[in-house]
Amino acid sequence: MKKATIVDVANACGVSMKTVSRVINNSPNVSEKTKKKVYAAMKDQGYQVNILAKGLKGNRTNIVVVFADRHHEEHLSVWHNIMLKYLFAYAKFKDMKVVLSPSNSTHFEKDSTDGFYLITSGIADGAILLETVDNDPRVEYFEKNRIPYVVFGESRNRDIPSVSLDNFDVGYNGGKFLVEKGYHKIAFFVGEERFLSTQLRLEGFQQAMDNMGAETYIFTGVDTVEKAYRKSVEVLEKYDIQAFFVSGDERALGVYRGIYESGLQIPEDIAVLGIDNIMLGSYYYPPISTVEQDFEQLAKSCLDFVVDEIENGRAPGGRKHLMLSSKIIERQST
Repeated sequence: MKKATIVDVANACGVSMKTVSRVINNSPNVSEKTKKKVYAAMKDQGYQVNILAKGLKGNRTNIVVVFADRHHEEHLSVWHNIMLKYLFAYAKFKDMKVVLSPSNSTHFEKDSTDGFYLITSGIADGAILLETVDNDPRVEYFEKNRIPYVVFGESRNRDIPSVSLDNFDVGYNGGKFLVEKGYHKIAFFVGEERFLSTQLRLEGFQQAMDNMGAETYIFTGVDTVEKAYRKSVEVLEKYDIQAFFVSGDERALGVYRGIYESGLQIPEDIAVLGIDNIMLGSYYYPPISTVEQDFEQLAKSCLDFVVDEIENGRAPGGRKHLMLSSKIIERQST
């Protein structure tokens, strides 16, 4: 069967090819009535928009790839889903297309399932790295080839464009909050230490504990609900703690189960503080206290930084950075 063309669509609905092209490219200079007629003809003819051909004008495809770390094939958490929700919504507003791909900083060029080929082949105009490590080779590739990009998370290199929550602030304020609530023996669960966000949360937490003379128990690599559950059971058997501070409300659900299975109550016996303020946390029993982050603002800024560089090139005055402070949302778990 012959593949439908823009000429077929134009003939089917009695408009010019230029009008069909305007509809495909979301031009404001087309009436809603005409748009509906063209869309109906496209559907009837089985016409599919060629993304690459559409992007030839200005040598752009309007595609941005969002890279999520594989985390040993456990890479999509509730946190990722919330970030993606806002990225997708804002991308639609900006008339951009967002493609999600798992990625790994050490194997991205050798892994055929890593979407990095969208960058190397020129199919995508830019990239958002949702997680990065120090001296990330993907960043080196972006810099060398002048690919517009932004890193979600802080970087020790100020030449790297970044959007982030102040992770030192998260660790410090969370620890300080718990001590001020009367908890002086605190277990802190965080993810993999190779990520700078984890390192900074640890640094902030430890400084708060040192300043306030609290007793701490720190456990890294706790990056899933299952790991949080098992580690909480282990900690409760070995240590006399008063509170858990968990890097991620989703993981804190595992801690809740560990506490209840140990015959203890929240917050009467053990308090719990999470991070992220995911909506699900307000439905835990009891609802979890948390360190909030503004997902919408963070997602918008990531996309704005990349789109601005795609459209205008790199600003001569230096790279863009955004860092948001944290805020404690107190509920019944503390």
